[in-house]
Amino acid sequence: IRPYALLRTDEAGEELASLLSELLFDTRRRNVLLIKLNELQKEMSKLSLEVSLTRAEEMLRSIVLGARKPPTVQEITAKVGDEFQSLKHVSHAYVVLNSLAGKGVLGKFKFRYNYHFTCPKEAVNEQIKRRNESPQECSPAEIAKETGMPLAVVMDAIEELLA
Repeated sequence: IRPYALLRTDEAGEELASLLSELLFDTRRRNVLLIKLNELQKEMSKLSLEVSLTRAEEMLRSIVLGARKPPTVQEITAKVGDEFQSLKHVSHAYVVLNSLAGKGVLGKFKFRYNYHFTCPKEAVNEQIKRRNESPQECSPAEIAKETGMPLAVVMDAIEELLA
């Protein structure tokens, strides 16, 4: 199927065509668009891969999801067992927790001076509240940056919140 045929059949086709035409007109904008599209393609290809977790990641994930309220990294490290001594250090645990957020397994949100870790849906919901937005009218790209999660995971969480 030719690209212009896809644009005609898609409900947002005219808007997409207009944006693309505007971006492709200028060489500098076209180069930026190509870079962004390549980044997006890489991110999307990661989504189709099965996420595998190490035992340490699995343990931190269990601690976070088993907590009654979204814990801080300090609260999480206090619950780490003797098996993973390095995860008792806040800095190391924080790196692993951020990695889990980057994989879309966990999300995070900032409350006062601390980051709290939780499931992706709750992280997105908290971030939407903190931004004084609603799921219908929010900025998924900004929320993805703030929660440390992939954009597609944020979009899925927003879709769940709207259901």
